[in-house]
Amino acid sequence: MSRNRRKQNQNVEKAIMNADSPIFHFVKPRANNSFSDMSGIDLQELLYYVERYYLKLRNRLGLDDSVTFGLELEFEKAMKDRIASTLEAYHLDNIWKLKGDSSLQNGAEINSPILKDQSDSWNQLKKVCQVVSTHAAIGKNSGGHIHIGTQVLGNKTESWMNFIKLWSVYENIIYRFVYGNYLSARPSMKQYAKPVTEDFWKDYQSMLEYDSFTLNDILRKISHQRYQAVNFNNVRNFEQFQSKNTIEFRCPNGTLEPVIWQNNVNLFVHLLQYSKSTGYDDDMVQKRRRINEDRYSSLDFYGEIYLQQALELCDMIFTNNFDKVYFLRQYLKSFEIGNKELAKPKLFVKK
Repeated sequence: MSRNRRKQNQNVEKAIMNADSPIFHFVKPRANNSFSDMSGIDLQELLYYVERYYLKLRNRLGLDDSVTFGLELEFEKAMKDRIASTLEAYHLDNIWKLKGDSSLQNGAEINSPILKDQSDSWNQLKKVCQVVSTHAAIGKNSGGHIHIGTQVLGNKTESWMNFIKLWSVYENIIYRFVYGNYLSARPSMKQYAKPVTEDFWKDYQSMLEYDSFTLNDILRKISHQRYQAVNFNNVRNFEQFQSKNTIEFRCPNGTLEPVIWQNNVNLFVHLLQYSKSTGYDDDMVQKRRRINEDRYSSLDFYGEIYLQQALELCDMIFTNNFDKVYFLRQYLKSFEIGNKELAKPKLFVKK
């Protein structure tokens, strides 16, 4: 085993400690069961335990040290002076930047520094969320954008093509998941983070007609506009994949719950990492595309639950049951469905 692989396994091992819960007696946290192959009583039991599991903020997710990310917290009814002074008291004002947001009602946002999967990053996020929740609120149009360093996906055209396919086929699952601790999309989603399922699939199909293409060719195809689910306008240099080059995920709803932020980061990083892995299951992705056809390409359907499809994605991108349970808990949201603005499911995060 390589030193990098051994270190990554150690990171994962640390991230799934203290998993003392009935569900992790049913499925071992460090194992990698195929949830999508479960049926009958086994599947019912898994879902029974998932629904009764409460998510906690983790010290680490077990991500590689090369992974970098940044967060944009949007909120409304902001008492900016109090937020600013409290951030200063926590010595966070010089690294977590507060600014106004004219697209929101008395809106503001806080931008994080470049972060890594370290306990200090998550502790800072927890403090920032506490500060904002005391002096502001999540409004009906607040977003929670996440930037991931492009080095996570790498510089191979195959990896980028895999990502385009994966996103276009599983976007309906991703959206419901990143609704976070709400049941539906914010009203401004279509304007500022529109779905790209059909655009990405058409882009992928058209690229196959080329005799050859480069990463810049791919970028020109998929960069339709900034205000889409995945924004590539911050990818500036394909020759050097550095942390300043980011892929921006704009679809998450705003939240002041750090566990949701952490869970969203984990999903996006694993989507990118899976897209460049040698284990990418193209047959499964293509099969799911044929099953879905155009049925779920509208935001109107993204709040529904597609259990088998969610289990498939879960099995593909995650390599341990601990991450899979965290994914399913946030996706399923106690099997609740709703369209009202800011409607929340039953609490699934441990306070």
